[in-house]
Amino acid sequence: MFEKIFGKIKRENLDGFLFSSYSNIFYLSKFNSSNAFVILTDKGKYFITDSRYYDNAKEKLKDFNVIKLGEGNKKGLDHLKEILESLNLKNVGFEKDKITLSFYEKLTKDISINFIGFEGFLNEFRMVKSEEEIKIITQAVRKTDRVYKRVLEDIPSLIGKPESSIRQKIVNYIFEEGGTGESFPAIVASGKHSAIPHWETSNHKIKNNAPLLIDMGMKYKGYCSDFTRTIFLGKSNPKFEKIYNIVKEAHLKALSVVKAGIPIKEIDLAARKVIEKYGYGEYFTHSTGHGVGIDIHEEPRIYKDNEGILQENTVFTIEPGIYIPGFGGVRLENIVVVRKDKGEALSKVGLDLIYL
Repeated sequence: MFEKIFGKIKRENLDGFLFSSYSNIFYLSKFNSSNAFVILTDKGKYFITDSRYYDNAKEKLKDFNVIKLGEGNKKGLDHLKEILESLNLKNVGFEKDKITLSFYEKLTKDISINFIGFEGFLNEFRMVKSEEEIKIITQAVRKTDRVYKRVLEDIPSLIGKPESSIRQKIVNYIFEEGGTGESFPAIVASGKHSAIPHWETSNHKIKNNAPLLIDMGMKYKGYCSDFTRTIFLGKSNPKFEKIYNIVKEAHLKALSVVKAGIPIKEIDLAARKVIEKYGYGEYFTHSTGHGVGIDIHEEPRIYKDNEGILQENTVFTIEPGIYIPGFGGVRLENIVVVRKDKGEALSKVGLDLIYL
């Protein structure tokens, strides 16, 4: 991994790169710190963090030069600049899409280094997962499966209670499964709320004889899961069943085209064409999926205008949906890993319609 990153640093005519975002620092070091920097140069790898994390980092990061930020009563940012200058660097890249204007102004003031901003510098590396990363994400998905199955057992007793009561169960079960928290605030959308793709879980009561959409994920060993199912509470509903089966067909069609080497847009188009075929194209209002890893949204975006080529070991969601205002919506989502000749859905929860 580092050999490829150093190669890119060299190709960009940089003497080094300063990383400041949590996600990229975790990717490079697999170390959690709320206040850290990584500097990569041909002179070495430097991990800089404050006294709260220093001793632990020193013990764990044997491949890094670990430096205590603010040592000797130095101010943090001034000390960082001092470290950069001590390395005799001229051209240094930085994450311009991850810092504030205030940080940039202070970083570049009264310093001889030429800072050059980049967006998504590590995206191409983070998009293709290692087998170890895939293993962790798979574990997170299987744990999320178990959370969902436990929540299903609870739902009948929660009808008439706030949507937030289901989210409370989700959060509790995530911790019981060994997760470190939600990968995003779980969406619990009852009735017509399910027609709003990113509904914010509320105190509105869970309705009977109505759709219930649950979109959730957990953080596990630094990586995210993402999972959505839509069920129906009450008796059989032909309108819901119709759109459910269309979304299911779209999901499976998108999965069927996944393999390394295809244009990414083909996945979105496969799902979109199914939904359009049945006359619901205007009710599918978002992309078919997104990359998942350390962050819940990573590259690539699975959309009809993405001309990129799908690479083996890329991990992303397939999540087509139909959303009918005033009635409700359906979304079915799984995380998929790209293998040479197919896409492998990591969840073991089926896509069949459930009535409760």
